Amino acid sequence: MGTETIHLLHTNDMHSHFENWPRILRFLLEKQKTYTQSYTFDIGDAIDRLNPYTDATMGQGNIELMNEANYDGVTIGNNEGLVLSHEAMNHLYDGANFDVLLGNLKEYPDLTQPIWAKNYKIITTTLGTKIAVLGLTAPYNLTYPSLGWKPYDVDETIDKLLPILRQKADVVVLLSHLGLPTDEHLGEKYDIDIIIGAHTHHLLEHGKMVSGTLLAAAGRYGNYVGDVSLEISDDGHILSKKAITTPTYEMSEDDEDYHFIHGLLKKGQRALTTRYVTQIPRDITTDEQSYDAMRALKQYFDAPAAMLSTGMFVEDFPKGQLNQYELLESMPHAINPMLMTLKGQKIIELFEELDSQREWLSTLAMKGSGFRGKIFGYMRFDGIDRQKNGQILYQGKIIQPHQNYQIATLDHYKWVPFFPVIQDAPVKIELRILLRELMAQYYKKKYSNV
Repeated sequence: MGTETIHLLHTNDMHSHFENWPRILRFLLEKQKTYTQSYTFDIGDAIDRLNPYTDATMGQGNIELMNEANYDGVTIGNNEGLVLSHEAMNHLYDGANFDVLLGNLKEYPDLTQPIWAKNYKIITTTLGTKIAVLGLTAPYNLTYPSLGWKPYDVDETIDKLLPILRQKADVVVLLSHLGLPTDEHLGEKYDIDIIIGAHTHHLLEHGKMVSGTLLAAAGRYGNYVGDVSLEISDDGHILSKKAITTPTYEMSEDDEDYHFIHGLLKKGQRALTTRYVTQIPRDITTDEQSYDAMRALKQYFDAPAAMLSTGMFVEDFPKGQLNQYELLESMPHAINPMLMTLKGQKIIELFEELDSQREWLSTLAMKGSGFRGKIFGYMRFDGIDRQKNGQILYQGKIIQPHQNYQIATLDHYKWVPFFPVIQDAPVKIELRILLRELMAQYYKKKYSNV
């Protein structure tokens, strides 16, 4: 009886950490050459607009680099699907030489499959084993629709597609940008052979077995590359499956790596520096940027009040020409404007939440939920004041507990776990514009006559 060994090489959550890319590329190409049969996958969040090269090319530069690694399939993460406009997403993979696999996101208005993605693909091995590869991404129901995408429930999608895949293939592999808790749930519930995971940046150095399903994951930022090996009989049965990960620091370096990495950064910087925004008559400090941003948010939503945290602003703007690179350096986040509606009583509770955490948040080093700065900082308000006697005024009038009030702010505060009042509030999130893009519009208008 014949058997064959198949290797599934995988990366995930690289977030444009190009400093690891040259070593990863050599490692993947060497393994592809060494192994008799291998297939290579990425599980999403390959891009991150924190990086100037990614920002300047809207991610297409990342795709050009990935083309060199002979990927057989990728799925998307939220940094592809939610940080790019609908149009930019529709062109992200124009030059890709690999398949994008995505079974749970459709395009409005007709709920059609995106032109750049397939539900799944079937790979046929040398001995005729058929491997079905399905891709799923985290279904952000609150945010995807405003960008023109309809996300579908994960279990509902698998219920629909898995019976089809089981009919068509001997082995089923899920590329999951869903997070470890969801992967564990899916392993318990479904007859899926391998789930290669992402999203929660978890590292499973030797994989994890859950009810017969092998879970694999390679951490974040390209710090590891994963390798799942399958031994399969000639009648398509899996005889063994195991997962390992290799730390990138163990991979060979080359003298040219630094020049390549530095070159990409410089290329992105040059491109963004030439994108002129406006002329500013004096230095604008990060402190002043926070007040400008609240004015911009109020204007954008035509709202009487705004709030945001000082940590959103990282670098001062020097007098003279303001360009897109300077905006990226000061506001590198994947964060969007948000309008929330709170009753007066909830605003009082929000101030209590802020008071109890003020000192802790003021120096809290953090990453994630779109934030790419250094520390959270202090929360500031425009149009809302608290008197010495504790009374809170909205546009100069004492707030009424049962009256509704609008506050223009940022969606970051909806996703972080610090403010239950905001997490529960009705909101409108404007995903079509990032904070720094809003500020480019604001400064262009403000200094149009300078």
